[in-house]
Amino acid sequence: MRRRAKQGRTASPLVVQVSRLDLPVPKNARIDPLMIRLATTETPEVSIIIPAYGKADMTLRCLASLHLAAPDVPYEVIVVEDASGEAGAERPGLVPGVRFIANEQNLGFLRSCNAAARMARGRYLLLLNNDTQVLPGAVEALRHTFDIYSDAGLVGSKLVYPDGRLQEAGGIVWSDGSARNHGRFGDRLAPEYNYLRETDYVSGASIMVDAALWRQLGGFDERFCPAYYEDTDLAMQIHQAGRLVIYQPASTVVHLEGVSSGTDTSAGVKRFQDINAEKFLDKWREVLQRDHYANSPHNIFPACNRARHQPIVLVTNDMVVQPDVDAGSRAIAQSMEALLAMGCVIKFWPENPFEFSQYAEQLRQQGIEVIAGARRPAFKAWIQAHGRHIDHAILHRPEQTAVFLPLVRQHAPQAHIVYYGHDLHYQRIQAQAELQGSAQLKAAAAQHHAIEVKIWKSADVSVYFSQEEVDTVQAQCPQANVRAVQAYCFDEVVVPQRPIASRQLIFVAGFGHPPNVDAARWLVKEVMPKVWAREPDVQLSLVGSKPTAEVQALASAQVAVTGWVSDEQLAELYTRSRAAVVPLRFGAGVKHKVVEAMSRGVPLVTTSVGAQGLPGLEHASAIADEADALAQHIVTLLRDDAAWMRLVERAAAYIHDHFSRASLQDQMLRLLHTAH
Repeated sequence: MRRRAKQGRTASPLVVQVSRLDLPVPKNARIDPLMIRLATTETPEVSIIIPAYGKADMTLRCLASLHLAAPDVPYEVIVVEDASGEAGAERPGLVPGVRFIANEQNLGFLRSCNAAARMARGRYLLLLNNDTQVLPGAVEALRHTFDIYSDAGLVGSKLVYPDGRLQEAGGIVWSDGSARNHGRFGDRLAPEYNYLRETDYVSGASIMVDAALWRQLGGFDERFCPAYYEDTDLAMQIHQAGRLVIYQPASTVVHLEGVSSGTDTSAGVKRFQDINAEKFLDKWREVLQRDHYANSPHNIFPACNRARHQPIVLVTNDMVVQPDVDAGSRAIAQSMEALLAMGCVIKFWPENPFEFSQYAEQLRQQGIEVIAGARRPAFKAWIQAHGRHIDHAILHRPEQTAVFLPLVRQHAPQAHIVYYGHDLHYQRIQAQAELQGSAQLKAAAAQHHAIEVKIWKSADVSVYFSQEEVDTVQAQCPQANVRAVQAYCFDEVVVPQRPIASRQLIFVAGFGHPPNVDAARWLVKEVMPKVWAREPDVQLSLVGSKPTAEVQALASAQVAVTGWVSDEQLAELYTRSRAAVVPLRFGAGVKHKVVEAMSRGVPLVTTSVGAQGLPGLEHASAIADEADALAQHIVTLLRDDAAWMRLVERAAAYIHDHFSRASLQDQMLRLLHTAH
């Protein structure tokens, strides 16, 4: 590390529970240069630049870690030996595939990097200290970030100590020009250090830079020669150029801090640390005062997210969202995507701490902090510590909102609380109770109604996916502030050129949900026999997660129960289906399964329950509530190509008009503004 950052108040290393970290190459291993095999190429995407001042064994261990990591990107390696005069300093040049530069005179770290970058052939430059070891996947994660974020200018790694403690998860630059290695001596696996985010800077021990941008900016500013603050200054220049500086936790690099240049700031090259701090402050004083926080432990939480001009939004739910499993998750995920597009910083807290690692990592790579897993604190402790910085709280699900809302109100009194109702839960349970004649469900509906009324009165605004639900709430609770917001969005709407010749029907749902179980049973037992009487070769697929034993028992030669399928598999099933059927007899709110089918170029047959919250849907789908009428609609679509094409085209127009991404973002923007 080429900077001693001001740490403010940090936890003692002794209180951190450190998970073991095995170095790829043992700390004192002697490496034969000829045993290292680097898969370098003459046409690299990434140029890995390793500046060195002696310490050849250290450099060889760095190169050996690259050999073991085996980056799956075309790369070259350039090692610059800065005229240290040490015996054996040229040994890294013996590694096959390394481009070795021996400076004739000492240029210093900064000028050595600039000189090597001029020789680099890659589209991206990876500046890597020689006192680092690269873990598997680190290089690929940096490179992949540029594909996901087209405006990325610099992407940096998570830096850890050899003992497993965190060294840096991105850096903070304070308004006085001082800098802080965020998370220093902390738990490298804690949630707050493991989501991709924009950051003030990343220490230059492992940073990947767009080579064209590097050249446009002129590389490291030579006023900071020979070293120190050049990496922080580069990050500031990249911000000023309108590009992103990103911390990528999926890229982990072990850094033996101080090996490159020592730790004594009163002697040698380290003395330039304090000298260059003054130069940095003089250069960026106006920007620092405008865009950066004052140096205070209380400001670490917003400062690590560069949130000086961005709202911080807390989002709660019952669990980590799984958008390919249930519709509620998809609605939450898409609303968070809209918030990110608006520039919001999102803190996502699921009541269930289980991470569902695949889904949590998807959110983290979008830039959302997912506060889950065994290392998270209790919610009360978290909101007590950070509540003062929360601008908005968006709370999902009534049971969880009933728990979280009072704590948010107490510890984040300035936050505007939005209750995301999804549907009227009591209404759905009440409809099920009436259909099944269940006194127990009737009591549960009354209990849910009491919870929801209390939330309507307490939240600053409650939102639902349809105007009819808004009207219902306002009729029951006139003092409530209630608004309708778009449930879902679709980036692509399929419109086939001609009807497909298929005898396949599809019903897509999460089959652990009572309304969908009832719908599947009614479809197979009551509706489909009337279809098969006239079209005996028709096949039905019940597609979706968590099918109950009752749903699985519906499988037959004519009925397939698939269970969960991927988005790609689902798209293929839609392309092979003649019609989608959503035969709901009870439920509430706008159903994703309904609008999704319409977006896929498949005509829809549904009920009035399926059409809830979708005004005008009767012009873009076939709707009936009796088994005979529903079966007739299905048979018509199986036989009549003109009717089939007419519904497909109308459905596509309906989705374009009501479910675009732009309109969802606009509604989320207005929702946050109206909360004030």
